[in-house]
Amino acid sequence: MNHYPSISYDRVLMEGIRDMVFVMNVLPGPVFQYEFMNHSASTHTGLVERAIGKSLEAVLPKEMAVYLNQEYQRAIDIGTSITYEDSFLTPDGERFYSETRVTPLHDESGICTHLAAVVKDVTIQKKAQEEVQTSSDLLFQNQQRYQSLFEYNLDAVLSIDTNGRIISKNLAVETITGYTDEDLIGENFYKYVIPREIPTAIKGFEQALKRKAKESQLTVYDKSGQEMNIIVKFTPIIMEGVTTGVFAIFKDVTLQKQYEEKLKYIALHDPLTDLPNRRHFDARLEYALDNLVHRQRHFALLMLDIDHFKEINDKLGHDAGDTVIKDFATKLSHCVSTTGTVARYGGDEFIILLELPADVKQPAIKLANLIYEKMQIPVHVHGKQIRITTSIGIAIASNKETTAKEILKQVDIALYKAKENGRNTYFFG
Repeated sequence: MNHYPSISYDRVLMEGIRDMVFVMNVLPGPVFQYEFMNHSASTHTGLVERAIGKSLEAVLPKEMAVYLNQEYQRAIDIGTSITYEDSFLTPDGERFYSETRVTPLHDESGICTHLAAVVKDVTIQKKAQEEVQTSSDLLFQNQQRYQSLFEYNLDAVLSIDTNGRIISKNLAVETITGYTDEDLIGENFYKYVIPREIPTAIKGFEQALKRKAKESQLTVYDKSGQEMNIIVKFTPIIMEGVTTGVFAIFKDVTLQKQYEEKLKYIALHDPLTDLPNRRHFDARLEYALDNLVHRQRHFALLMLDIDHFKEINDKLGHDAGDTVIKDFATKLSHCVSTTGTVARYGGDEFIILLELPADVKQPAIKLANLIYEKMQIPVHVHGKQIRITTSIGIAIASNKETTAKEILKQVDIALYKAKENGRNTYFFG
């Protein structure tokens, strides 16, 4: 069996993507603050690490900052990915044309907490388009030159008649999807779209027939039967004033979608334990409070921390502390069923939300006892066995007027009481 070295996903995002990748933190206002940029972004824009943590206004010229603020706000308002074109001067003074796809990343309560911006270099295509624009009459007279532009376009292009049947394709279609002329010519274009998105594809096509260019995000099947995500622009084909068909110009954004999902996951999870982080849990708590009000679903919060954790760090080092944290997180995850959520709330502090349609006090006690049972299993650190204990505060939310601040304060006080009572025990708040 061959063994291949693994590679960090963060390293792929930082070094392995030619497109520029930015992650913007969305602060109240809103204020858009740089949280991450990969090497490609830093190289092309001249921005350096000191831009991290700063707002657009603090880093960019005023005109550019205003423009980006408008586009980012538009992505938040729409609630889904948007695409726009832009240009700027590189540090070398060259004009750089880009196509940017901005995706809002929402927490479980629907609040946009981050924006993921993937910026693609379209300088070559843009200059070609400018040439087409200024020489449109010549292109119509020169069929060979037009055909070259069609065939060798980096984007995939399908030519579709007014009945929706494919009449030609360029080389990029086969490169991206695997389909040959024999597979496509004469077939209805929406045959290759997944069933639930066929109405969206037909709407975009019909809008183009009305001379209204339409851009859509679709999921289609490639020749192997795998699903792939594309961005497609339906553009009317007009000959001597008559609409004779539609160009479907598309590009594969499957990897880009995967990057966006990964970025969203990173934003909402603790890197050490892979558990939901505080931001993720706070959104989950708001959802539980909404269920309490509208569906009468009671819930319990269990707040835990590791007894004498500071001594473990001081005596055995932070690596040992990390091992204990990860082991503790794993044991908690094994104890919590699908009706519960466990998160790392910070440091050695963890929190569990247990939601049930009926009384949750007894299940909360049962869960606490199960956790104490799991804690009997020692942790192996640097060849030594360490037994850890935990103190648990428990609070029950059954009053519809309860707020997140109140229930968190209640469970925090309960944890403090558990420690006062000698640790390694639970206390109801």
